Amino acid sequence: MPLTESPRQQAQALQPPTLSENLRLQAKTLLGSLGRQARLELLTRGIHIPPAICLGSDQHGQVLLLSPHPQARQIRLWLKNSHYLGELFLELSSLFELLQACNAEHPAAANRRFCLGLTSAGPLAYFEDYPQSAASAHAS
Repeated sequence: MPLTESPRQQAQALQPPTLSENLRLQAKTLLGSLGRQARLELLTRGIHIPPAICLGSDQHGQVLLLSPHPQARQIRLWLKNSHYLGELFLELSSLFELLQACNAEHPAAANRRFCLGLTSAGPLAYFEDYPQSAASAHAS
């Protein structure tokens, strides 16, 4: 049997992508771009990975270092002065929150926050649960 697409596969291939598929592609593309940009900025500042760097944001949209790192002071200075990174982080966070909202199996919890891990293997986006006391502190 030849290795060709069946007429049914061709018809399925012509269907427009779903909202979830579009969001997933946008999030994946932006995650890669942000990871490359962050890696370049870290290298120019002499900041090393490993260990991995975990980033999150506060209630004002300021990107924060969430994990311990031997070069934490330099990382915090970089984050404070990198407005472009902050904009990309917030855009990425919004895309992943929309993507999660499209996934009915895993509804978003109020006490979760978006995190970006910068690892030696590449960037990693995920949601992290944090205690209610931290949630109320972030809200004020």
